[in-house]
Amino acid sequence: MKKVAALLFISALAVLLLYVVASMPPMGDPDNPTATHVIPRYLERAEEETHTVNVVTGVILNYRGYDTMGEVTVIFCALAAVLAVLGRERRGVIHGFVDRSEVPASVIVKTMVRFMVPFIILFSVYTILHGETSPGGGFQGGAVIGGSMIIFTTIFGLYESSRRIPLKVRAPLEGAAVMGFFLVGSLGLVGGGNFLTYAWPRVAQGLHPSLVVWLTVLVEVGIGLGGAMVLTSILFAMIREEEEIAPAS
Repeated sequence: MKKVAALLFISALAVLLLYVVASMPPMGDPDNPTATHVIPRYLERAEEETHTVNVVTGVILNYRGYDTMGEVTVIFCALAAVLAVLGRERRGVIHGFVDRSEVPASVIVKTMVRFMVPFIILFSVYTILHGETSPGGGFQGGAVIGGSMIIFTTIFGLYESSRRIPLKVRAPLEGAAVMGFFLVGSLGLVGGGNFLTYAWPRVAQGLHPSLVVWLTVLVEVGIGLGGAMVLTSILFAMIREEEEIAPAS
């Protein structure tokens, strides 16, 4: 009986979803509401209303602020799910199969990675801090940092990576994205506006552009740090072999 009920429920849900998809405007239709109302509003008034030169950042952090807050929450929940299944290192000194490899990495590759990773991280910082004025932002910068840690760990091993970014550094920053949104949202309430609003009625109009910029930067930094630490912690949890005090010499 349960199987029949489950099958009927899934069938009804499939019919509903197919009906919704069939009712959607055709792709590229010039009469699509997004093309006649939403997109023109964003392109014509985004810079004025969000005080960000980069329209994409204005859309993501202002018009779609609640949606973006939900996205960073989902990313944090993904980390929580990974750690619930795989666990977290207890001693803070861990290693993986790369550390036990009998084939040493090339000196040239090690030198290039050691030389390039700081510049990659520097570029990611620039990407995060200038997301409101140029292409980039917290998501992109955090992903770049996570990618640099994948490269570094592949060449130097998990033991060395965990020493550079230990658990005591990663753990407090993993929720930076969620906390950044919560902090900015709460500040909006204090300023006399709504939650997650960048326009504060209690602040003079002349200060609004600078206020919006700095609050946007605060959110971008939170997204960048949180995303980078989440990706790094997921990487460490997935490739961790076992724990020991030091890698085999």
